[in-house]
Amino acid sequence: MTLKKYFETDDGSLPEIEISFGDRPHLEPAFRLFYDCGGFDVSCGYRQVLSKPDQSERNYAGPADAALVASDELGPFHVVLRGVRGSEHVIPDLGLLVLPSGLIIDYRMGADWGSREIESFLLILRRLRQLGGSVAVPWWGAEGERDFENALLGTQSVITR
Repeated sequence: MTLKKYFETDDGSLPEIEISFGDRPHLEPAFRLFYDCGGFDVSCGYRQVLSKPDQSERNYAGPADAALVASDELGPFHVVLRGVRGSEHVIPDLGLLVLPSGLIIDYRMGADWGSREIESFLLILRRLRQLGGSVAVPWWGAEGERDFENALLGTQSVITR
């Protein structure tokens, strides 16, 4: 089966891809990867993060804040990044929720997701695996998990059977 069906039709949902890290120090380099691959924050509104020790809010300071989430000094936070690219092809906007145990990536399905954009995204996800991440797509169901795993391993095409 093909991955294209999990990206091409905008049904109004925001499907999620979960990246878990058994070793929390890998969270910050994993989050920073999205910035290193051209991403810039286009989140709406004034960006605040919760400092857990004193239960106060402060301004989001960038990718280094992920290390503070991993060490339980900051609460989870969400950003929207534009311009991320795993190859020369820009991936449509991605939402990233930073949790102590990993990242949850959300995306809007639609016409902006062609086979080149999906392949570019897969390259990023493969790099996250190299950083120690475990990638899962429970949103897509059992068939989707199999399709996705095969595409990540390179044993199936993104657009053809």
